Amino acid sequence: MLKNSLSKTEKLLRDNPWVQSPLWSDVKNLLSQIDEGQAYLRRGSKLATKQLKQMEDVHRLWVSSILNLDLFPHMYVVAGATEAINQWRMTDHRPWQFLKGDYQWPQIVSGNGREVDVDGLLLDHVLYVSNPSCRDGNFLSVTDIEKIENSGCPVILDCAYIGATAPQTVPVFSQTEQIFFSFSKGWGLIGQRAGLVYSKNIHATLCHMQRVECWNYQTSQIISMILQSYKVETMHSRGLSRQKELCRELGLKPSDTYFLATSEDLLFEKQRRIAHQARLCLTPLWSDDELV
Repeated sequence: MLKNSLSKTEKLLRDNPWVQSPLWSDVKNLLSQIDEGQAYLRRGSKLATKQLKQMEDVHRLWVSSILNLDLFPHMYVVAGATEAINQWRMTDHRPWQFLKGDYQWPQIVSGNGREVDVDGLLLDHVLYVSNPSCRDGNFLSVTDIEKIENSGCPVILDCAYIGATAPQTVPVFSQTEQIFFSFSKGWGLIGQRAGLVYSKNIHATLCHMQRVECWNYQTSQIISMILQSYKVETMHSRGLSRQKELCRELGLKPSDTYFLATSEDLLFEKQRRIAHQARLCLTPLWSDDELV
């Protein structure tokens, strides 16, 4: 039953349409140290390519406690996981599917995806799936992972929430074709649009951009600074106590992603993404003096 009156906190949770991670002050200060002039590299000199390869080597090692990228020899810088999705949808004309409640952007930009549940996966459709999942901020269950693996359908794996969770192995399905990473969720770099695409095969469009050294050099430098300054679990460890405190106060269930929680309360019916479970963003409840 809905309450007659809501607290300010409850209104913030109910009325916030976004999922946006906190921007910590030290991350903000780190970005301020970037010299924009260093992003000017003469194309054809191969200096940009050298920097990119150095960043890639560090990232592969940095994320190795979570997933193995050895079978994905091609890496590209993109404007966040959203741009990775854009590139995928522009270049892949096969029928595709997504799990109920998962990230809606692929469907928004193409409108031709098929919503399914994990028991109704279609062998002849590419599956877009996020892990940790956008629908609740949690890692996929062992059961869901087994069903996806056994389905045999091609997979596009979105790992945008890595960096906002504790280290946990993310299985790379044998049929996975591309893996996406984002630096928005872990470090609050919403406006920086920093992401990576790993692919088993040469990407149809991004390969040409990379061949002529045409990508955002500052983006790769930002990613390098994040990798050098933080471990993959740092932000989750930092935000975990506040997440647990808020969830105790509000009767919510903490997600694996430190700034998210779930609830079955009817108050949050509009935020329900699967069954009776609502995904809630706790970020508006962080005060500025906590982001240190």
